[in-house]
Amino acid sequence: MSSSNGTAVTIDRDYFDTLVRRAQFNAESTMANGHQVSVVISRAEYDNLMLIAKQYGNLRQNLLRGGVGEETVDLLSQDDEKIQTGRAEKAEPNEDGGARLYSSTQQAPSGAYGQQKDRSHGSPNGRYPERSTWADGDVDEDEGDENAASETDSPVEGPPGANYVKSQSQRPQFERQCARTIHLSNLADGTTHADITNAVRGGMLLDVFLRSHDRSAMVSFLKSEDAKKFYDHVRRHDLYIRNKRVEIKWNDRQFVLPGHVANKIGMGATRNLVIQGYDNRHTEDVIREDLDHIHNLVVTKIEFIGGSCYIGLNSVHNAIHARQCMLSRLRYKGKKLNYDVDECAQPYPQPAPRVRKEAAPAKKAFTAVPNRFHLLNLDDSEEDDITAAFQSKNSVGITA
Repeated sequence: MSSSNGTAVTIDRDYFDTLVRRAQFNAESTMANGHQVSVVISRAEYDNLMLIAKQYGNLRQNLLRGGVGEETVDLLSQDDEKIQTGRAEKAEPNEDGGARLYSSTQQAPSGAYGQQKDRSHGSPNGRYPERSTWADGDVDEDEGDENAASETDSPVEGPPGANYVKSQSQRPQFERQCARTIHLSNLADGTTHADITNAVRGGMLLDVFLRSHDRSAMVSFLKSEDAKKFYDHVRRHDLYIRNKRVEIKWNDRQFVLPGHVANKIGMGATRNLVIQGYDNRHTEDVIREDLDHIHNLVVTKIEFIGGSCYIGLNSVHNAIHARQCMLSRLRYKGKKLNYDVDECAQPYPQPAPRVRKEAAPAKKAFTAVPNRFHLLNLDDSEEDDITAAFQSKNSVGITA
């Protein structure tokens, strides 16, 4: 109820208490530590901010999958001033008093595979056939990789600043793009990856991609010279898979070797794994279930021989990813999980030499050997001949 002069308003006590509580609540929610905790923006601006956050999350995830280390992603996500400050703090002075171009924890962004320093660790997820030109490294960090890194990255005596280049040149270098992929067609129905890996020899394989719908397969070798030798060998001697002769040609699209995969191959990575000292938890069904979630991974074989479990896979980059996933599971804790040799790197089976049957020499007709002492023969028959001839010469004819 309001007064007559209009300067005062009379309200109920309960309504007044409600207004006071609401005012106190709004004051506490809008101010915290002297700063406003809530901001009112338009719906369009809010949707734009949510889209940017989603794009950043996808970009970060793809960078980690592509081989970029998590520390590098965190550094690149900061402002330019913080990035420059972090680089200045990590710069190491050389003997001349200047700063090195690359510190011991950084790597040069080079496009030549096998020349990167395996510094950070990211999850490899090689795709067929396009990949980036270089990457920082891979995610896993275990005893085997540390031993390999310590052997290859040992300092070499030389001029200041040359240790980095010399340590990288010790690792084998592999071609990124070359003629390494061969197309096999006219395969028998039901041909599997294991049938192909059992038939291919002559060089280490990078990837085996099988297309069952058109009965063809793409086989990618690590080295181009091995692929050329295999191609020439099959052209001369033919190739049979499941008792059927297959046709061979160079594939139209060649497999591109990713940088992080090349680094791992330089440290001994192959497409096969071996679990040393397996137990009853490591059955074939369990191992296949643990690897079933990896995209495009195919298990070609699982064999238990002499206390070790040998696992064959269809590609090197899938083997790297599979090893990391297996090491993160509790059932493989404390087990030695290494890379196994690639049976396809064995030499070609040499064909059995043809035995030439030599023809037996023709038998010569037997001829009597003349007696050299025949002229000295003085037997009775010869004397009779001489006597008869003498008598016929001195005989006188008698006529009647």
